[in-house]
Amino acid sequence: MLQNSNFKTSRYRQGYKVMLPQERYQYLRAYERHALRLGRWILPDKMNPFHAMTEDEFVARFRLSKESTNVLIQKILHMLPVSLDGRGCSVPPHLQVLITLSYVATGSHQLSIADCCEVSQAFVSICVSRVARVIAHLSSEYIHFPPYMRRIYVMQEFMHIAGIPGVLGCIDCTHIAIQRPSSPRAEVFCCREGYFSINVQAVCGPQLKFFNIVARWPGSVHGSRIFDKSHICQELEDGKLDGHLLGDNGYPCRKYLLTPIIDPNNIHEQSYNVAHIKTHKTIERAFSVLKRRFSCLGKKLRTSLETTKVIIVACAILHNLAIQYRVAEPEIYVDDSNENPVDLMIHHPDPPNTQRNIEGNVRRQEIINQYF
Repeated sequence: MLQNSNFKTSRYRQGYKVMLPQERYQYLRAYERHALRLGRWILPDKMNPFHAMTEDEFVARFRLSKESTNVLIQKILHMLPVSLDGRGCSVPPHLQVLITLSYVATGSHQLSIADCCEVSQAFVSICVSRVARVIAHLSSEYIHFPPYMRRIYVMQEFMHIAGIPGVLGCIDCTHIAIQRPSSPRAEVFCCREGYFSINVQAVCGPQLKFFNIVARWPGSVHGSRIFDKSHICQELEDGKLDGHLLGDNGYPCRKYLLTPIIDPNNIHEQSYNVAHIKTHKTIERAFSVLKRRFSCLGKKLRTSLETTKVIIVACAILHNLAIQYRVAEPEIYVDDSNENPVDLMIHHPDPPNTQRNIEGNVRRQEIINQYF
């Protein structure tokens, strides 16, 4: 604590409150040097979490390490000009990033974050939208399938889980709750559980890193339709990506997308189903860690529809960045998987006699015969 200090006396009341953030920082640094020369304890500068917090405290509040946060700030610094809040005070880019990270990490009300950061609630709203949009521009850098040699290593890691060869990734959908959109067709966002949502499709690797994400479809749209209309489906169809994905029975069985067998007839097919379920759990764990790491996704997002879509993509990028820098997962593991047992009994959307479905069944049977 401060002892025998005039920091909170008339000088503080008269001058410190009207200083700009940069002036406050310089003043506090000068005061710290003076206090240290006198051998006094000093209070940390709460406006600068990089100095005021330990590494664990920083990760607990922002879900990224100091190193990874600095890397992120440097990448988007040129796209975030110094802004003014509602009171005319300048807010530097690094503080805009920390405000956004605090929002997505905690899912707190924007007013609470505004009070902690000494800005207005309106500025927090603008800041979250702006920074999330800038982070989303990094999607091509952080969310993509690995190059060829790395994909071989990914397939080996997946095979070590339960013995299924050639797995490029696991695919599934999860619902992100949102407020009722201000749109004439708002009802299409109502999912079968009865709340408004965005149905987010993602593909992940064995280390829970996202290789692909689609976050623009209403909650009422089925996952198989999202996949059919996605860019990743076209790439697999054209043979641009080798290997195959693993999906549940809500998806069609194709040569590049393997699903479980609905009615296994022998022990080999049963073994395949067990291995498929065990491997496919990877995407469920990825969704669970994502929602736990960024709690705003586990709650109802109350931002505008376009901003909500951008926030979802930005959180996936931050999740991959956290994995890249080996940031520890949240301590409490909560299974937020949206998998419904009914999905396991849904037959593939393609008619049984289509060419793509026949090729998928043949490919699946070849793997069963050879490996199970």
